[in-house]
Amino acid sequence: MRCALVLAALVACSQGKAPEPAREARIVSLTPSATEVVAALGADKQLVGVDEYSDFPAAVKQLPKVGSFLAPNLEAIVALRPTVVIVDDIHGQTAGALRDAHIHVVECAMHALPDLRAALTAVGHDLGRDAEAKAAIAKLDAAIDAARHAPQHVKVLAVIDREAGGLGNLVAVGPGSWVDELLAVVGAQNVLVNSPVRYPKVTQEEVLRGAPDVILDLSQAATDLAPWSQVDVPATREHRVVALPMFVSRPTVRVDEAIAAIEKALAR
Repeated sequence: MRCALVLAALVACSQGKAPEPAREARIVSLTPSATEVVAALGADKQLVGVDEYSDFPAAVKQLPKVGSFLAPNLEAIVALRPTVVIVDDIHGQTAGALRDAHIHVVECAMHALPDLRAALTAVGHDLGRDAEAKAAIAKLDAAIDAARHAPQHVKVLAVIDREAGGLGNLVAVGPGSWVDELLAVVGAQNVLVNSPVRYPKVTQEEVLRGAPDVILDLSQAATDLAPWSQVDVPATREHRVVALPMFVSRPTVRVDEAIAAIEKALAR
């Protein structure tokens, strides 16, 4: 009820009000990737709220939090009186409520490289920063082109989630995902290249069948790599299980840093 009242109040206030100039927009971002896009456009000072996982640039850690990626807090968003809210493709219900409140919504699905380019273009246009968007995309593409390698025939399993202290609930990266694209850029082979989904759940038996040469652990549990000793694959025998920073797992304008982290992990 309280959230409904806040929404009603905002609708009443917004009716008949001239749109705020793009360079003065009050922005709320609901994903870490979108937060980085705003920063890459030089508009991070216009952010007034972010999701719980946004942590770059460092200053956004001090901003009000508006819920998690999977559960945005509509009341918290509205209370910040944003003029622009950037959402992902899973935020349909939240996006609808915000539009009902006459708040401009920019939908930016964030799964892969094309999505990142599209987000820079769309958000840049909405914020009156088209030139900055073109420059950011050029920088992104230059970093990818500079990192392209011939195939290395290194089989890689990249995991983005698992249970703490064990190998239960393994979620890995499949084709069409951000990390899968970066593996291709550096010439590595994703052992789950034939998966029918972007982020497959896998069992220990599937890890054994994949026989990865390298395991990249990008999960929150990666501070403890000991559980990987439970599977006998080339990666564990050769001590090539590597923890990577979580930011590598999501589309990021820091693609050069993400690629460098993966290259370092794959190097012997």
